[in-house]
Amino acid sequence: MSFKTGDPYRDHYVGREIQLYGSQPGFQGHSSYASDYIPHHIDPRPPPAGRQYNGNLVPFDGNSSYKQDYQSYPIKPRSPPQPGEWQPNSAPFEGTTLYRDNYRGHSIEPKPPVTPRPYNPSTVPFDGSSLYRQDFTRHTLEPRLPHTAAAYQPNPAPFDGTSLYKADYKAHPIGPRPPVPTGSPAVNPVPFEGQTNYRSDYKAYPLEPRSPLPPPNYQPNPAPFQGSTETRDQYQPWPVDSSLVQRAGPLPPMHPSAAFEGSSVYSQDYRGWKLPARRPALGVQMQGDRTYVLIPSQAQLPAAGKQIFTTVHDNQTEICVLVLRGDAAVASRNNVIGQFDLKGIPPAPRGLPRIEITLNLDVNNVLSATATDLDANRHEQWLRQGSMEARALAADILVL
Repeated sequence: MSFKTGDPYRDHYVGREIQLYGSQPGFQGHSSYASDYIPHHIDPRPPPAGRQYNGNLVPFDGNSSYKQDYQSYPIKPRSPPQPGEWQPNSAPFEGTTLYRDNYRGHSIEPKPPVTPRPYNPSTVPFDGSSLYRQDFTRHTLEPRLPHTAAAYQPNPAPFDGTSLYKADYKAHPIGPRPPVPTGSPAVNPVPFEGQTNYRSDYKAYPLEPRSPLPPPNYQPNPAPFQGSTETRDQYQPWPVDSSLVQRAGPLPPMHPSAAFEGSSVYSQDYRGWKLPARRPALGVQMQGDRTYVLIPSQAQLPAAGKQIFTTVHDNQTEICVLVLRGDAAVASRNNVIGQFDLKGIPPAPRGLPRIEITLNLDVNNVLSATATDLDANRHEQWLRQGSMEARALAADILVL
């Protein structure tokens, strides 16, 4: 059953919540639902005790990027420049510069002449290829005759070729462009005999309606048919001897074949496997609409689970235990299969009492729940199949 607003279980449960005793484990899974988020109470941070930091009195000798370690130095205002002409510096220039007037030429001593060593060529004739100078054979060159032509005279003939020189360019007179005649263009009276895409040149031709053709009379081919055909008029039935088709006596009985052990895609050869029904988890409801699982769904029978819980409010004298069936982390999404109360808890601050809740599931899938106050030895027990202490309706009892 689903847990709805206004249910007597909920009304009876409000005000008597329970929570885990001692340290509570955090969220172990992953969820993106807002209802699965459990907010935690955060105490405000206490103010820092002791005196505040006033800085180190020792002079700072290192490098720092903190503002309080920065020491500002007084900067004197710059005096305005005195007006006057610029005077070059009379001190000798000893740095590096690219200005021409700062360049100093260095005297370069002439290089002493090199006395060449007398060359003694080899007397062996050279028959190969060489890049050495001493292997180079000089050839005698005749002296060039002096040029005794007259001075250059330009060609008086007109220039008829192509030139890029400005002096060879001849400007041609350009007359004014005649004005564009106004008015509609004259239509050519000659008939058009070519091909065109203009609409004005298209000539529509009158189309006469097509005369209907009389259906011809079909005449079958008188020649014998010797091929294959699918037409009905060409089908020739063959005479069948009925004595050859009749079976003597009744049909023989059908014998089933051997068991099928291969692979098949036919529906009649499919055999399904019966899977055991999955048992949902069993637990109790805690503060904040949370579920605490005591017997997981994959636990083997018989199974048992117990946990110690405590009170939520100060001087809380009773608790209400809701036994849930389902796998949801939110308690209101699970089914309630039973409820019982534990009354007479000694008044104490919240978080101090210890209440142990135990769920037992036997081999016959019968559930029993017990809540025990470890400080006062008071307990209430609820059996799955009818107990006087259980406050559960008969319609709410579900088969696990």
